[in-house]
Amino acid sequence: MQRKILAPLLGLLLGLPLADCRAQQVVIGAEDDWAPYSSNVDGQARGFAVDVVREAYAAAGVNVAFRVLPYVRCMAMARLGELAGCFDAVPNHLIAERYLWPDKPLFSTRMNVYALAGSTEHGLHAHDFEGKTVGVTRDYEYGDEFDLNQKIVREVGTKNEQGFRKLLAGRMQYMAAEERIARALFVRYPAQFCGKFKEVGTVATPGLYIAFSKHDPAAAGHLHKFNEGFALLHKSGRYKALEARWFAAPPSPCR
Repeated sequence: MQRKILAPLLGLLLGLPLADCRAQQVVIGAEDDWAPYSSNVDGQARGFAVDVVREAYAAAGVNVAFRVLPYVRCMAMARLGELAGCFDAVPNHLIAERYLWPDKPLFSTRMNVYALAGSTEHGLHAHDFEGKTVGVTRDYEYGDEFDLNQKIVREVGTKNEQGFRKLLAGRMQYMAAEERIARALFVRYPAQFCGKFKEVGTVATPGLYIAFSKHDPAAAGHLHKFNEGFALLHKSGRYKALEARWFAAPPSPCR
């Protein structure tokens, strides 16, 4: 008799935590080639933004798993509802209506344009590149002033590294890239890139976000939980600690 009573009770007790666990899981897409923010390191998502997303969800009591993907595929999967969200995205006028967005960005940054080191140009803005050939990475966002200007000639590539190599080869005049991404590339390939480029302008200082799916029924809830955890991360001082760990001593591009 006791077994008959205890068995369903045990099943009920075991089932509740399992159901709760399932309710507190989210899968987010992380870009595979945007170090130091998000990149694929031995099949795992690594970077500042990855740590921020992980710890924000943890603060809200949610376990997050990452799928490390090329940016274009990551954003497409989020748009179609195959992932709850994808980062790091700039909600410009070209994509803003396709996704749901958190209250605050994961981080803010500078989108720069680079020329060869011998250039005498400086302080350029988006309109200064009209009629010029600028390397960009496919489906990346560089701010509305740049992205919506059809007079800029774009040389589209699949990776930032590829673009800088084209610039070195004289196949285009400029390369657009996020500031820390460019610096990390120069450190990674010192023999090829050290001292070869010069920042000649900044076209945007955007915030970068998780783009949440409008077609995943659970995504709005995941967005709410992220907002909750992200606020706690800032309130506790943990966000500043993560910044210090990743960026307190930025590497010299030539060492």
